Amino acid sequence: MSTTPKPISVADAISPVTPSEATEDVLEWQMRKLKERQKAADEGRFASAEAVRSVIRKFIPNG
Repeated sequence: MSTTPKPISVADAISPVTPSEATEDVLEWQMRKLKERQKAADEGRFASAEAVRSVIRKFIPNG
């Protein structure tokens, strides 16, 4: 028995397990956002360190 987890695809990692878990419009929105963000990443546009810290501080006090 292997203890190494089987890798999953990006689509499986971010999409609901079954289509019935989200409506078509939600699935379309998710895919549209993913494509936009992938394009931005391909162009080298990422969140700044300060933007990341700001988000972390919203959810983790003194983070």
